Amino acid sequence: MQRTTMKKLSLLGAAMLLLSGNLQAQSIQKLSSDMDKQDVYEAMRHVADWQWQQYDAEKNEFTGYEEGAHMDPSSGDSHPQGWVYAALHVGMTRWAELADNQGDASYYQKLAYVAKRNQYLFAPRIYNADDYAIGQLYLDLYEQYGDEKMITPLKVIFDQILLNPPTVGLTFDWVETRSTNTGKKVNDWFGTRGFHHTPCKNRWCWADALFMGPPVWIHLARITGDKRYLDFADQEFWATVDLLWDKDDHLFFRDSRFFDKREKNGEKVIWARGVGWVAAGLARILEQLPADHASRDKYEDIFRKMMTRLADAQQSDGFWRPSVLAPESQPYQESSGTALLAYAYASGIRHGVLDKKTFTPVLKKSWKALVGAVQSDGKLGWVQQIAAKPDSVDAEDTQMYAVGAFLLTGSELYQLLDKEMIK
Repeated sequence: MQRTTMKKLSLLGAAMLLLSGNLQAQSIQKLSSDMDKQDVYEAMRHVADWQWQQYDAEKNEFTGYEEGAHMDPSSGDSHPQGWVYAALHVGMTRWAELADNQGDASYYQKLAYVAKRNQYLFAPRIYNADDYAIGQLYLDLYEQYGDEKMITPLKVIFDQILLNPPTVGLTFDWVETRSTNTGKKVNDWFGTRGFHHTPCKNRWCWADALFMGPPVWIHLARITGDKRYLDFADQEFWATVDLLWDKDDHLFFRDSRFFDKREKNGEKVIWARGVGWVAAGLARILEQLPADHASRDKYEDIFRKMMTRLADAQQSDGFWRPSVLAPESQPYQESSGTALLAYAYASGIRHGVLDKKTFTPVLKKSWKALVGAVQSDGKLGWVQQIAAKPDSVDAEDTQMYAVGAFLLTGSELYQLLDKEMIK
């Protein structure tokens, strides 16, 4: 990405942009899933614009979600600096870059407004990857605008972690803390938002963390030239692999609670979005990891093995079901796991890690499925809500992290088509 001089961004001016009529949904009744870069671009724009219509600039929050979506003010997940927003912005910045290359800088302006409102800060748990994942937004904006203050808090927090690295074990457990004086439960609150106390989350003890955490560390290492960030990410990544990688099925468990659980058909409980987080996280890592890094062959090997195994689990309609190895247990189309996996295939093909001939059909089927999940107004449906295991899904269910994954997939697919790497 070419760095440009950052224009002064007025909060009031940006708010007016976000609230103005240029966010009206396009009157597209049916999107095309053809392998044409303009069709891909229009699908991305349609979905991105619908998402921005949900944004309340005064509150700096995306609103309008139904009860059960865990998007209310008491949910720790949906903090504007938390992982739900972070996962959206990972894809939204890729879309902003693509739109900017087409002469439309408005999406970068929206993201810059959000980041400035955040003061380039993080959600409260600095050791928890869910709460520092938002650093990817600040890194991407820094690459666009070159403003050092965008990544200063990120460096301060990661330097603090390096000085005081976590040493907790990786076994997943929720811990209840009680007062020694009153015996009453002590909740983990930040403002109005409550969190479970899960000690192992001070490290990367769950599959989602491999999307939220190491790509940020490795990207910061590349920008700053400080090898400490890369060394830390590499060390912690492989500690997580040693825990969660299933050497027999070449897949990842969501966390240690699932090692002994089985579906009714006797298969392991492998959650599509959980393994999707890992696949997309690995793709992002490989995009940033130096070509001559000592562990690169290991990263590529585990990525190829996983993506080969997952190709066999794709259903005939292009989706992966919530339970990868027991599709009949939750026989729903599911767009968030599918989008994360589709992005990983697209990125792997584009960067020469995955064989184009073998995996392009998998990518094409998944993109067709994803476009089919987009409603006429641009809402992306069939998204399993915030969870930690396979569950039911409805056509009306949506979430920001799925939009981010959809935009990640589209951005990679557009580049593949633009360079005529696939047809």
